[in-house]
Amino acid sequence: MAAESLPADADLRHTRRNILLRGVDIDSCVGATISLDCGAGPVEFAVKRPARPCAWMDVTIGPGAQRALRGRGGVRCTPLSDGVLTLGPATFRVVAGPDAGS
Repeated sequence: MAAESLPADADLRHTRRNILLRGVDIDSCVGATISLDCGAGPVEFAVKRPARPCAWMDVTIGPGAQRALRGRGGVRCTPLSDGVLTLGPATFRVVAGPDAGS
């Protein structure tokens, strides 16, 4: 999920999303293969489909969050490689598919 989609005071732990990216329009990557590298080598993911925000967002973020996050709720991915992701900076890259190499 893109950090820019959430209010500044939202707690990621309550959004039921595993990875929060800054400066990446991850919602536009459906159909792509992406990689994240936190320094221990890239981990690749197939971006399968949008993650639809549920009513839980209204409870954890605030009333109206579910509606506000439609089309910006993040994505569902399938891991394609093993690796380690850690909290902190990472290199994001589109490997194949929509906008590869940009």
